[in-house]
Amino acid sequence: MRRILNTQIYVLFYVLNVLIHCNYIENQKPKTDLPKKPYRMLASTWSSDIPSIKKFVHFYDEMHPFIYTLKGGRKNTGEITNIWSEKETKELIAYVREKSPNTLLLPTIFRWENSTELIMEAIGAKDEGNSIRSKHIETILNEIDRFGWDGIDIDYEGMGCDRKEAFETFLVELKSKLKVKGKILSVAIHPKTASGQTILLNCPGLKDPIKVDYLESYKGQWTHDYEFLGKVADKVKIMAYELYPRGPGFPGPGPQAPLDWIEKILDYALTKIPKEKLYMAIPTYGYDWPLNCEGETKPVYYSYSRKILREKLPIQKEPTSIPQLIKTIPRSTPNWPELDPYLYRHVGKVYEDPSLWYSEDGCDHVAFYMNRKAFATKYDALKKRKIAGFSFWQLIRDNDPEIHRFLEEAIQKNQKEGNLEDTVKPNQN
Repeated sequence: MRRILNTQIYVLFYVLNVLIHCNYIENQKPKTDLPKKPYRMLASTWSSDIPSIKKFVHFYDEMHPFIYTLKGGRKNTGEITNIWSEKETKELIAYVREKSPNTLLLPTIFRWENSTELIMEAIGAKDEGNSIRSKHIETILNEIDRFGWDGIDIDYEGMGCDRKEAFETFLVELKSKLKVKGKILSVAIHPKTASGQTILLNCPGLKDPIKVDYLESYKGQWTHDYEFLGKVADKVKIMAYELYPRGPGFPGPGPQAPLDWIEKILDYALTKIPKEKLYMAIPTYGYDWPLNCEGETKPVYYSYSRKILREKLPIQKEPTSIPQLIKTIPRSTPNWPELDPYLYRHVGKVYEDPSLWYSEDGCDHVAFYMNRKAFATKYDALKKRKIAGFSFWQLIRDNDPEIHRFLEEAIQKNQKEGNLEDTVKPNQN
Protein backbone atom coordinates (compact mmCIF):
# COMPACT_ATOMS: atom_id res chain seq x y z
CA MET A 1 0.00 0.00 0.00
CA ARG A 2 2.83 2.39 0.97
CA ARG A 3 4.61 1.52 -2.31
CA ILE A 4 1.46 2.39 -4.33
CA LEU A 5 1.11 5.73 -2.50
CA ASN A 6 4.75 6.57 -3.08
CA THR A 7 4.35 5.79 -6.77
CA GLN A 8 1.23 7.98 -7.01
CA ILE A 9 2.99 10.85 -5.24
CA TYR A 10 5.97 10.50 -7.56
CA VAL A 11 3.70 10.56 -10.64
CA LEU A 12 1.87 13.62 -9.27
CA PHE A 13 5.09 15.52 -8.67
CA TYR A 14 6.33 14.55 -12.13
CA VAL A 15 3.15 15.86 -13.80
CA LEU A 16 3.31 19.09 -11.80
CA ASN A 17 6.94 19.53 -12.75
CA VAL A 18 6.11 19.06 -16.44
CA LEU A 19 3.27 21.57 -16.22
CA ILE A 20 5.45 24.16 -14.48
CA HIS A 21 8.21 23.67 -17.03
CA CYS A 22 5.81 23.99 -19.95
CA ASN A 23 4.32 27.14 -18.44
CA TYR A 24 7.82 28.61 -18.01
CA ILE A 25 8.68 27.83 -21.64
CA GLU A 26 5.40 29.40 -22.76
CA ASN A 27 6.12 32.57 -20.78
CA GLN A 28 9.49 32.92 -22.51
CA LYS A 29 7.86 33.05 -25.93
CA PRO A 30 7.29 36.50 -27.42
CA LYS A 31 3.69 37.65 -27.00
CA THR A 32 2.91 37.92 -30.67
CA ASP A 33 -0.81 38.07 -29.91
CA LEU A 34 -0.44 41.32 -27.89
CA PRO A 35 1.19 43.89 -30.19
CA LYS A 36 2.40 47.04 -28.47
CA LYS A 37 0.42 50.10 -29.45
CA PRO A 38 2.47 52.73 -31.24
CA TYR A 39 3.11 55.96 -29.36
CA ARG A 40 1.22 59.03 -30.50
CA MET A 41 1.70 62.40 -28.84
CA LEU A 42 -1.61 64.12 -28.21
CA ALA A 43 -2.31 67.78 -28.84
CA SER A 44 -4.29 70.27 -26.75
CA THR A 45 -4.69 74.02 -26.77
CA TRP A 46 -6.12 76.91 -24.80
CA SER A 47 -8.16 79.53 -26.64
CA SER A 48 -11.00 82.00 -26.24
CA ASP A 49 -10.87 82.98 -29.92
CA ILE A 50 -13.95 81.36 -31.45
CA PRO A 51 -12.93 81.77 -35.13
CA SER A 52 -9.53 80.14 -34.44
CA ILE A 53 -11.14 77.27 -32.54
CA LYS A 54 -13.47 76.61 -35.45
CA LYS A 55 -10.67 76.80 -38.00
CA PHE A 56 -8.18 74.54 -36.24
CA VAL A 57 -10.27 72.27 -34.00
CA HIS A 58 -9.51 69.21 -36.15
CA PHE A 59 -5.83 69.49 -35.15
CA TYR A 60 -6.49 68.87 -31.50
CA ASP A 61 -7.38 65.97 -29.21
CA GLU A 62 -8.42 68.50 -26.56
CA MET A 63 -9.64 72.09 -26.60
CA HIS A 64 -9.56 74.26 -23.50
CA PRO A 65 -11.94 77.19 -23.99
CA PHE A 66 -10.24 79.80 -21.80
CA ILE A 67 -13.50 81.37 -20.64
CA TYR A 68 -14.16 80.92 -16.91
CA THR A 69 -12.96 82.80 -13.86
CA LEU A 70 -14.04 83.09 -10.23
CA LYS A 71 -16.69 85.53 -9.16
CA GLY A 72 -15.66 87.95 -6.46
CA GLY A 73 -12.36 89.68 -5.87
CA ARG A 74 -11.14 89.85 -2.28
CA LYS A 75 -14.00 87.53 -1.27
CA ASN A 76 -14.95 84.45 -3.32
CA THR A 77 -18.59 83.50 -3.76
CA GLY A 78 -17.93 79.97 -5.03
CA GLU A 79 -19.53 80.90 -8.35
CA ILE A 80 -17.79 81.19 -11.72
CA THR A 81 -18.41 83.51 -14.64
CA ASN A 82 -18.14 82.88 -18.39
CA ILE A 83 -16.78 85.51 -20.80
CA TRP A 84 -18.84 83.94 -23.60
CA SER A 85 -22.60 84.28 -23.72
CA GLU A 86 -24.73 81.19 -23.28
CA LYS A 87 -25.58 81.33 -26.99
CA GLU A 88 -21.91 81.55 -28.02
CA THR A 89 -20.99 78.67 -25.70
CA LYS A 90 -23.71 76.35 -26.96
CA GLU A 91 -23.03 77.15 -30.61
CA LEU A 92 -19.29 76.54 -30.24
CA ILE A 93 -19.87 73.21 -28.48
CA ALA A 94 -22.33 72.12 -31.18
CA TYR A 95 -19.84 73.08 -33.89
CA VAL A 96 -17.00 71.08 -32.31
CA ARG A 97 -19.20 68.04 -31.69
CA GLU A 98 -20.17 68.01 -35.36
CA LYS A 99 -16.86 68.89 -37.02
CA SER A 100 -14.44 67.08 -34.71
CA PRO A 101 -16.40 64.63 -32.50
CA ASN A 102 -13.25 63.05 -31.04
CA THR A 103 -11.99 66.36 -29.65
CA LEU A 104 -12.52 66.65 -25.91
CA LEU A 105 -13.82 69.97 -24.58
CA LEU A 106 -12.32 70.83 -21.18
CA PRO A 107 -12.94 74.51 -20.40
CA THR A 108 -10.48 76.33 -18.15
CA ILE A 109 -11.24 78.15 -14.91
CA PHE A 110 -8.43 80.65 -14.46
CA ARG A 111 -7.32 82.92 -11.67
CA TRP A 112 -3.95 84.31 -10.68
CA GLU A 113 -4.13 85.17 -6.99
CA ASN A 114 -3.06 88.73 -6.20
CA SER A 115 -3.91 91.55 -3.82
CA THR A 116 -7.29 92.20 -5.42
CA GLU A 117 -8.32 88.73 -6.63
CA LEU A 118 -8.09 85.81 -4.23
CA ILE A 119 -8.69 82.06 -4.57
CA MET A 120 -8.59 80.99 -0.95
CA GLU A 121 -12.27 80.55 -0.04
CA ALA A 122 -13.04 78.81 -3.35
CA ILE A 123 -10.60 76.03 -2.42
CA GLY A 124 -11.51 75.96 1.29
CA ALA A 125 -8.69 78.05 2.79
CA LYS A 126 -9.90 80.34 5.59
CA ASP A 127 -13.47 79.25 4.91
CA GLU A 128 -15.01 78.00 8.13
CA GLY A 129 -17.21 75.02 7.38
CA ASN A 130 -15.99 74.94 3.76
CA SER A 131 -19.35 76.19 2.53
CA ILE A 132 -17.82 78.27 -0.28
CA ARG A 133 -15.65 75.37 -1.47
CA SER A 134 -18.69 73.07 -1.54
CA LYS A 135 -20.63 75.65 -3.52
CA HIS A 136 -17.69 76.10 -5.88
CA ILE A 137 -17.50 72.37 -6.63
CA GLU A 138 -21.28 72.19 -7.07
CA THR A 139 -21.14 75.17 -9.47
CA ILE A 140 -18.44 73.49 -11.58
CA LEU A 141 -20.42 70.25 -11.79
CA ASN A 142 -23.61 72.10 -12.71
CA GLU A 143 -21.78 73.98 -15.46
CA ILE A 144 -20.43 70.71 -16.87
CA ASP A 145 -23.93 69.21 -16.89
CA ARG A 146 -25.46 72.37 -18.34
CA PHE A 147 -23.26 72.43 -21.44
CA GLY A 148 -22.09 68.83 -21.67
CA TRP A 149 -18.38 69.56 -21.20
CA ASP A 150 -16.07 66.53 -21.05
CA GLY A 151 -14.53 67.74 -17.80
CA ILE A 152 -12.77 70.80 -16.40
CA ASP A 153 -9.29 72.34 -16.52
CA ILE A 154 -8.26 74.02 -13.23
CA ASP A 155 -5.72 76.84 -13.64
CA TYR A 156 -5.26 78.42 -10.19
CA GLU A 157 -1.93 80.21 -10.08
CA GLY A 158 0.21 82.34 -7.78
CA MET A 159 -1.17 81.02 -4.49
CA GLY A 160 0.88 81.31 -1.31
CA CYS A 161 2.28 78.27 0.50
CA ASP A 162 -0.55 78.33 3.07
CA ARG A 163 -3.01 77.38 0.30
CA LYS A 164 -1.33 74.05 -0.52
CA GLU A 165 -3.36 71.68 1.68
CA ALA A 166 -6.67 73.40 0.92
CA PHE A 167 -5.95 73.26 -2.82
CA GLU A 168 -5.20 69.55 -2.62
CA THR A 169 -8.35 68.81 -0.62
CA PHE A 170 -10.36 70.80 -3.16
CA LEU A 171 -8.94 68.74 -6.03
CA VAL A 172 -9.56 65.42 -4.27
CA GLU A 173 -13.22 66.32 -3.63
CA LEU A 174 -13.70 67.67 -7.14
CA LYS A 175 -12.07 64.60 -8.70
CA SER A 176 -14.26 62.19 -6.75
CA LYS A 177 -17.41 63.90 -8.00
CA LEU A 178 -16.13 64.16 -11.57
CA LYS A 179 -15.28 60.47 -11.52
CA VAL A 180 -18.89 59.56 -10.69
CA LYS A 181 -19.96 61.48 -13.80
CA GLY A 182 -17.22 60.00 -15.99
CA LYS A 183 -15.64 63.42 -16.46
CA ILE A 184 -11.97 64.45 -16.69
CA LEU A 185 -9.91 66.55 -14.28
CA SER A 186 -7.10 68.51 -15.94
CA VAL A 187 -4.81 70.79 -13.89
CA ALA A 188 -2.46 73.49 -15.24
CA ILE A 189 0.62 74.00 -13.07
CA HIS A 190 3.75 76.13 -12.62
CA PRO A 191 7.10 74.90 -14.06
CA LYS A 192 9.84 73.50 -11.80
CA THR A 193 13.42 72.30 -12.29
CA ALA A 194 15.41 70.06 -9.97
CA SER A 195 17.68 71.67 -7.36
CA GLY A 196 19.61 68.52 -6.45
CA GLN A 197 18.71 68.78 -2.77
CA THR A 198 15.59 68.68 -0.60
CA ILE A 199 14.70 71.21 2.07
CA LEU A 200 11.60 71.37 4.27
CA LEU A 201 9.62 74.60 4.11
CA ASN A 202 7.58 75.24 7.25
CA CYS A 203 4.62 77.35 6.19
CA PRO A 204 2.27 78.86 8.81
CA GLY A 205 -1.13 77.19 8.73
CA LEU A 206 0.02 73.88 7.24
CA LYS A 207 0.06 70.59 9.12
CA ASP A 208 3.17 69.32 7.34
CA PRO A 209 6.21 71.09 5.89
CA ILE A 210 6.52 71.38 2.10
CA LYS A 211 9.29 69.31 0.52
CA VAL A 212 11.20 71.62 -1.82
CA ASP A 213 13.54 69.83 -4.22
CA TYR A 214 13.24 72.39 -7.01
CA LEU A 215 14.98 75.67 -7.77
CA GLU A 216 11.82 77.75 -8.17
CA SER A 217 11.00 77.94 -4.47
CA TYR A 218 8.51 80.77 -4.38
CA LYS A 219 4.83 81.60 -4.44
CA GLY A 220 2.85 79.42 -6.83
CA GLN A 221 5.25 76.50 -7.09
CA TRP A 222 4.74 75.70 -3.40
CA THR A 223 1.07 74.89 -3.88
CA HIS A 224 1.58 72.70 -6.95
CA ASP A 225 2.92 69.39 -5.63
CA TYR A 226 3.87 67.40 -8.75
CA GLU A 227 3.72 63.99 -7.10
CA PHE A 228 0.30 64.65 -5.59
CA LEU A 229 -1.08 66.06 -8.83
CA GLY A 230 0.28 63.11 -10.79
CA LYS A 231 -1.87 60.82 -8.65
CA VAL A 232 -5.09 62.86 -8.46
CA ALA A 233 -5.45 64.56 -11.86
CA ASP A 234 -6.22 62.76 -15.12
CA LYS A 235 -4.08 65.25 -17.04
CA VAL A 236 -1.33 67.57 -15.81
CA LYS A 237 -0.25 70.49 -18.01
CA ILE A 238 2.98 72.31 -17.15
CA MET A 239 2.99 75.94 -18.24
CA ALA A 240 6.54 76.14 -19.64
CA TYR A 241 6.69 79.80 -20.56
CA GLU A 242 7.48 83.24 -19.16
CA LEU A 243 11.06 82.37 -18.22
CA TYR A 244 11.86 85.96 -19.18
CA PRO A 245 8.59 87.78 -18.46
CA ARG A 246 7.76 91.26 -19.65
CA GLY A 247 8.76 94.33 -17.69
CA PRO A 248 11.97 96.16 -16.82
CA GLY A 249 14.63 94.77 -14.48
CA PHE A 250 15.44 91.19 -13.53
CA PRO A 251 15.69 88.84 -15.37
CA GLY A 252 15.84 91.00 -18.49
CA PRO A 253 15.34 89.94 -22.14
CA GLY A 254 15.35 86.35 -23.31
CA PRO A 255 13.24 83.64 -24.97
CA GLN A 256 10.05 82.50 -23.25
CA ALA A 257 10.71 78.75 -23.36
CA PRO A 258 14.25 77.83 -24.43
CA LEU A 259 14.88 74.16 -25.11
CA ASP A 260 17.41 73.63 -22.30
CA TRP A 261 14.84 74.92 -19.78
CA ILE A 262 12.05 72.74 -21.20
CA GLU A 263 14.28 69.69 -20.96
CA LYS A 264 15.11 70.44 -17.31
CA ILE A 265 11.40 70.80 -16.52
CA LEU A 266 10.66 67.50 -18.26
CA ASP A 267 13.46 65.67 -16.48
CA TYR A 268 12.17 66.82 -13.10
CA ALA A 269 8.49 66.27 -13.88
CA LEU A 270 9.00 62.72 -15.14
CA THR A 271 10.31 61.70 -11.70
CA LYS A 272 6.98 62.77 -10.19
CA ILE A 273 4.22 62.52 -12.79
CA PRO A 274 3.34 59.47 -14.95
CA LYS A 275 4.30 60.32 -18.51
CA GLU A 276 0.92 59.16 -19.80
CA LYS A 277 -0.66 62.06 -17.88
CA LEU A 278 1.95 64.71 -18.57
CA TYR A 279 1.54 67.56 -21.06
CA MET A 280 3.95 70.43 -21.71
CA ALA A 281 2.60 73.82 -22.73
CA ILE A 282 4.63 75.60 -25.42
CA PRO A 283 4.14 79.35 -26.07
CA THR A 284 3.55 80.91 -29.48
CA TYR A 285 4.91 84.36 -28.66
CA GLY A 286 7.90 86.34 -27.41
CA TYR A 287 8.56 89.89 -26.19
CA ASP A 288 10.16 93.06 -27.55
CA TRP A 289 12.34 94.76 -24.92
CA PRO A 290 13.78 98.28 -24.91
CA LEU A 291 17.43 97.96 -23.88
CA ASN A 292 18.54 101.48 -23.02
CA CYS A 293 15.39 103.53 -22.55
CA GLU A 294 12.07 103.44 -20.76
CA GLY A 295 9.27 101.90 -22.71
CA GLU A 296 6.70 99.16 -22.88
CA THR A 297 7.78 95.54 -23.27
CA LYS A 298 5.45 94.38 -26.02
CA PRO A 299 4.27 90.85 -26.83
CA VAL A 300 5.50 89.62 -30.21
CA TYR A 301 3.12 87.50 -32.24
CA TYR A 302 3.31 86.89 -35.98
CA SER A 303 2.06 90.26 -37.28
CA TYR A 304 4.31 92.26 -34.96
CA SER A 305 7.40 90.24 -35.91
CA ARG A 306 6.58 90.89 -39.59
CA LYS A 307 6.19 94.60 -38.85
CA ILE A 308 9.64 94.76 -37.22
CA LEU A 309 11.18 92.94 -40.17
CA ARG A 310 9.42 95.18 -42.65
CA GLU A 311 9.81 98.58 -41.00
CA LYS A 312 12.85 98.44 -38.68
CA LEU A 313 15.30 96.50 -40.88
CA PRO A 314 16.63 94.59 -37.85
CA ILE A 315 19.66 92.38 -37.50
CA GLN A 316 18.19 88.85 -37.54
CA LYS A 317 19.73 86.02 -35.54
CA GLU A 318 18.71 82.37 -35.41
CA PRO A 319 19.91 80.66 -33.31
CA THR A 320 20.63 83.38 -30.75
CA SER A 321 23.75 83.56 -28.57
CA ILE A 322 23.40 86.74 -26.52
CA PRO A 323 26.99 86.75 -25.12
CA GLN A 324 28.37 86.56 -28.66
CA LEU A 325 25.96 89.06 -30.16
CA ILE A 326 26.60 91.89 -27.72
CA LYS A 327 30.17 92.01 -29.00
CA THR A 328 29.02 92.91 -32.52
CA ILE A 329 25.52 94.43 -32.30
CA PRO A 330 25.79 98.24 -32.67
CA ARG A 331 24.62 100.32 -29.68
CA SER A 332 23.09 103.77 -29.60
CA THR A 333 24.46 104.23 -26.06
CA PRO A 334 27.40 102.57 -24.27
CA ASN A 335 25.18 100.81 -21.74
CA TRP A 336 22.10 98.63 -22.01
CA PRO A 337 20.74 98.73 -18.44
CA GLU A 338 17.93 96.30 -19.30
CA LEU A 339 20.35 93.58 -20.47
CA ASP A 340 23.96 94.15 -19.37
CA PRO A 341 23.40 93.37 -15.64
CA TYR A 342 21.80 90.02 -16.50
CA LEU A 343 24.24 88.67 -19.09
CA TYR A 344 25.40 85.97 -16.66
CA ARG A 345 22.06 84.21 -17.19
CA HIS A 346 22.94 83.64 -20.86
CA VAL A 347 26.54 82.51 -20.57
CA GLY A 348 27.16 79.23 -22.38
CA LYS A 349 23.68 79.16 -23.91
CA VAL A 350 22.63 79.22 -27.53
CA TYR A 351 18.88 79.62 -27.96
CA GLU A 352 17.01 78.05 -30.85
CA ASP A 353 14.59 80.99 -30.73
CA PRO A 354 15.09 83.73 -33.34
CA SER A 355 15.74 87.34 -32.30
CA LEU A 356 15.53 90.75 -33.95
CA TRP A 357 17.90 93.59 -32.92
CA TYR A 358 17.04 97.11 -34.01
CA SER A 359 17.18 100.78 -33.05
CA GLU A 360 14.47 103.43 -33.18
CA ASP A 361 15.08 107.08 -32.26
CA GLY A 362 18.12 106.19 -30.20
CA CYS A 363 16.33 103.40 -28.32
CA ASP A 364 17.81 99.94 -28.92
CA HIS A 365 15.55 96.89 -28.86
CA VAL A 366 15.67 93.12 -28.98
CA ALA A 367 12.61 91.08 -29.87
CA PHE A 368 12.44 87.33 -29.36
CA TYR A 369 9.65 85.47 -31.13
CA MET A 370 8.49 81.98 -32.07
CA ASN A 371 8.66 80.52 -35.56
CA ARG A 372 8.20 77.08 -37.05
CA LYS A 373 11.80 75.93 -36.63
CA ALA A 374 12.01 76.92 -32.95
CA PHE A 375 8.60 75.43 -32.20
CA ALA A 376 9.50 72.17 -33.95
CA THR A 377 12.69 71.83 -31.89
CA LYS A 378 10.70 72.03 -28.64
CA TYR A 379 7.98 69.72 -29.96
CA ASP A 380 10.57 67.08 -30.88
CA ALA A 381 12.03 67.18 -27.34
CA LEU A 382 8.60 66.40 -25.91
CA LYS A 383 7.93 63.60 -28.34
CA LYS A 384 11.35 62.06 -27.68
CA ARG A 385 10.38 61.59 -24.02
CA LYS A 386 7.00 60.09 -25.00
CA ILE A 387 4.92 62.22 -22.68
CA ALA A 388 1.16 62.30 -23.23
CA GLY A 389 1.15 65.46 -25.28
CA PHE A 390 1.83 69.12 -25.77
CA SER A 391 -0.42 72.09 -25.09
CA PHE A 392 -0.48 75.25 -27.15
CA TRP A 393 -0.53 78.62 -25.35
CA GLN A 394 -2.42 80.01 -26.99
CA LEU A 395 -4.51 79.53 -30.12
CA ILE A 396 -5.24 82.90 -31.71
CA ARG A 397 -5.53 84.28 -35.25
CA ASP A 398 -2.14 86.00 -34.96
CA ASN A 399 -0.07 82.83 -34.55
CA ASP A 400 2.58 82.19 -37.20
CA PRO A 401 0.77 80.25 -39.98
CA GLU A 402 3.90 78.14 -40.45
CA ILE A 403 3.48 76.84 -36.88
CA HIS A 404 -0.02 75.70 -37.79
CA ARG A 405 1.32 74.05 -40.93
CA PHE A 406 3.91 72.23 -38.85
CA LEU A 407 1.21 71.08 -36.42
CA GLU A 408 -0.97 69.85 -39.23
CA GLU A 409 1.89 67.80 -40.65
CA ALA A 410 2.93 66.50 -37.22
CA ILE A 411 -0.61 65.55 -36.24
CA GLN A 412 -1.25 63.81 -39.55
CA LYS A 413 1.94 61.83 -38.96
CA ASN A 414 0.80 61.06 -35.41
CA GLN A 415 -2.52 59.76 -36.65
CA LYS A 416 -0.72 57.32 -38.93
CA GLU A 417 1.57 56.17 -36.11
CA GLY A 418 -1.01 55.70 -33.36
CA ASN A 419 -4.66 55.89 -32.44
CA LEU A 420 -7.03 57.57 -30.02
CA GLU A 421 -7.04 54.56 -27.70
CA ASP A 422 -3.74 55.82 -26.24
CA THR A 423 -5.56 58.79 -24.69
CA VAL A 424 -5.67 58.88 -20.86
CA LYS A 425 -9.17 57.91 -19.89
CA PRO A 426 -11.12 59.46 -17.03
CA ASN A 427 -12.00 57.39 -13.96
CA GLN A 428 -8.69 55.50 -14.06
CA ASN A 429 -7.70 56.39 -10.49
